[in-house]
Amino acid sequence: MDSIVAQQQTDEQIVAQHLAGQRCAECAPRGGCMRMLRVIRRRQARADLAADLAARTGVTGW
Repeated sequence: MDSIVAQQQTDEQIVAQHLAGQRCAECAPRGGCMRMLRVIRRRQARADLAADLAARTGVTGW
């Protein structure tokens, strides 16, 4: 569980850097950021999982 919290904090830091117009440590020289893309994909996967669980169980509020 600690690793999930740590990953979420890292994700938030990366998002904050990008929103502030900065680049994270892994931004590519051409302006692309694979790390930011991973953050977005992870969030989308979590949202998809929550939606799937809600549809199967009828429980919402994840």
